[in-house]
Amino acid sequence: MAMLCFIMPAFVSCDKDDPAAADAIIGTYSGTLGYSVMGFNPGTIEGTFDLKIMKDKNDKEDVIVVIPECTFAPPIPNARPFTIPSLTVNDVDVTASGDVYTFKEDSFTLTIDEKVYEGNNLIGTVKGKKVTLKYQLKPSSMPMDILFTFDGTLK
Repeated sequence: MAMLCFIMPAFVSCDKDDPAAADAIIGTYSGTLGYSVMGFNPGTIEGTFDLKIMKDKNDKEDVIVVIPECTFAPPIPNARPFTIPSLTVNDVDVTASGDVYTFKEDSFTLTIDEKVYEGNNLIGTVKGKKVTLKYQLKPSSMPMDILFTFDGTLK
């Protein structure tokens, strides 16, 4: 019985994220930004974009992800260009599996200049100096979600 009490703590699982994992992905990543709307994949938005991953001072196990501002024309005939401002997503969970770090936030809602931006399925991975991020975003003025993808390298 004493032996069982001694080894049981080794089998206890903990849902807490690893602060070292959060520290490992902090930085600015420069890369490309693509998007698709309702299955139409127009490709990559022109330009180079910076994605920032910062420490969350309130929770050392989480990070803050700053999504870059972008301007694009929806794949609709005669559509005017549309600008989405830079969005700061707080409390993003980070986990590690070997040398791959995953950061994730199921949903977020941000209001900027009286416009609501509803986001979900923000998930990214960092391996070495490479980052991949995907997220869905629904600006208040659009009836459908936009799927964004970011691929970049640590500056």
